[in-house]
Amino acid sequence: MAIKPWVFAAAAAGVAALGGLGWLATKQAAYANIAVGYAAKQTCSCLYVSGRTVASCLEDFPADARAQLKIEPQGDGVAASALMGAFSAEAVHEDGLGCRLVK
Repeated sequence: MAIKPWVFAAAAAGVAALGGLGWLATKQAAYANIAVGYAAKQTCSCLYVSGRTVASCLEDFPADARAQLKIEPQGDGVAASALMGAFSAEAVHEDGLGCRLVK
């Protein structure tokens, strides 16, 4: 019994679809890492350099981003995370130097 040509076509389409999904997931993961790093650093600077409130700082982010990010001031820094902690970053404030990412 010979394998039908459509079986090969279906298998190739399936492999291509999985590859495409993997590529998209990689791009989204990179974006999420950038986003939480930006949120941590920007909020740290907003709080400790500009002297604004947390509520005021969060208003700087678009509403859809605020809904996906968890931002927590911690001592002299800020922790930001997304997707229940799957992506996270921390920024700390140093007198005279401002804020920098540490994680």
